[in-house]
Amino acid sequence: MHGITLLGPVVPDNSPQAKAGSGFDKSAFPIDWDRQQATCPQGAVSREWRGLRISGHDYIQVKFAKAECLACALRPQCTTSATRPRALALLPTRELHEIQTRNRLGQATEEWQKRYAIRAGIEATLSQNVRAHGLRRSRYRGLAKTHVQHVLTAMACNVARIADWISTPPTARRRASHFRALCTAAT
Repeated sequence: MHGITLLGPVVPDNSPQAKAGSGFDKSAFPIDWDRQQATCPQGAVSREWRGLRISGHDYIQVKFAKAECLACALRPQCTTSATRPRALALLPTRELHEIQTRNRLGQATEEWQKRYAIRAGIEATLSQNVRAHGLRRSRYRGLAKTHVQHVLTAMACNVARIADWISTPPTARRRASHFRALCTAAT
């Protein structure tokens, strides 16, 4: 709509299966949003789909039948619980779930890593301006005066960086060649 792309890392799947890199993580369960069902890799269909609130955030909890889960031969690859069935926590809407899944896959690519490296540099600049130059506090009232303060703050940051760059001693030079050592010793 506005031509803006929000770029940031998505929290990885924290299930034990995803962390171990083996077994069935959340992506192994196809979700049918219209019927409000999930299907396990063995073909069992979920029996419960309900709203859930975790740490102030809305989720959908999907549970499978206990009898089917306990009898499944692949249970150790699916859940670590000894007595409870597998449960999934999904984002509250299909759109959010699909965006999260797409972004999780995308952030593993080299192209995404290169794009995010640019943002990381910008985040460092903003952090420096907030900590060292008080960017979050405006000393003036009115948009025009606040804008002038932001421009001056950016200039101060650039001047501080240039001063650091000039005052930093150069890194260790390469070892002088035998010829150069002879030339400097002769003079």
